Amino acid sequence: MIWNRKNPYLAEIYECQLLSGEKSNREIRHYEIDLGNSKIKYEPGDSLGVIPKNNHELINSIISRLDASPSAIPDGYNSSLFDLLENDYEILTPTNRLINFINENTLHQKLNDVILRHDKEALAKFKYGKDILDFMNLDKSLKIDLNIFLTLLKPIQHRAYSISSSSLVYPNQIHLTVSTERWRNDSRSYGGVCSTFLSDKCFKGSKIKIFLIPNKSFRLPIDQKKSIIMIGPGTGVAPFISFLQERKANRSIGKNWLFFGAQTQMNDYLYCDHIKLMKKDNILQKLNLAFSRDQKEKIYVQDKMYDERSDFFQWIENGAYLYVCGDAHKMAKDVDSMLHKIIRSQLDCSYEVSVDYIKNLKKEKRYLLDVY
Repeated sequence: MIWNRKNPYLAEIYECQLLSGEKSNREIRHYEIDLGNSKIKYEPGDSLGVIPKNNHELINSIISRLDASPSAIPDGYNSSLFDLLENDYEILTPTNRLINFINENTLHQKLNDVILRHDKEALAKFKYGKDILDFMNLDKSLKIDLNIFLTLLKPIQHRAYSISSSSLVYPNQIHLTVSTERWRNDSRSYGGVCSTFLSDKCFKGSKIKIFLIPNKSFRLPIDQKKSIIMIGPGTGVAPFISFLQERKANRSIGKNWLFFGAQTQMNDYLYCDHIKLMKKDNILQKLNLAFSRDQKEKIYVQDKMYDERSDFFQWIENGAYLYVCGDAHKMAKDVDSMLHKIIRSQLDCSYEVSVDYIKNLKKEKRYLLDVY
């Protein structure tokens, strides 16, 4: 059987636990998912697609705003409105179709002005933190036909999470490391579609729809003698837990170096015991930690890279593979910028030479990113 987005496997959650401390600004959870008789085979670097269900409170608020019944079956559908909004449609992030519909049928000066000016940056700021219900409520007197409303939505999307286990160690399980997204805006509370579905609605024994998402561009070196450098702050450490488990199981002789960062060591050091054991057993030869809020001056993983610039560069010169996982918008850019800086400092060269050096690393597939 081939499991995919259109034909997901219904898997059981074997275990779920909170990783972050009670004083953390993050809510990060570890999930262990039983693969049952699915015959799903995965490799380090792969991701797992999870198909969520939407938040019931938001569903009911939208149905109430539409002045409709949860049990109503819209024209052309076989399911109730509640079921459609729970399982079939995205109801958190508004589509451009919905935004334009609201704009065309509402006298809302700020939105009308932003749309008229075609100002994408201003629109992004206006949209930030708002969901579909917020846009519907820009004019509470606006009546929206149920069937028109459904055409303004897009199908619910799966969410992809990096796998944090090795199939050599856990052949019948897949582990995930998920940051639960929550925020407030005025008097309302919001949550990430899939992360809150997992944290609030899924427990040991719950069933969830999953499928494997292979990532052939984020693989361990085939040559077991090659060394690797892993940079993964926060939940970006997930695939590197998988990498280390795999390297240990394969008795790889290549060296392993991990850079991990978070806000505080007390509350945000994910997989602390596991990483310490890997270091003790010399599976992890080098470990650099950056906890930004534990001292007056904020320290990040890229700062630790520069502190170790001589060794860091020597590892790369000796053939090490460099992996980066995590936030694409800031962290990955800062790490890339620091990589240029390290190369310039060690080669005493121009920026253009460092650009060529990094291009060559990518060409050799020794600088690999899994960013989101």
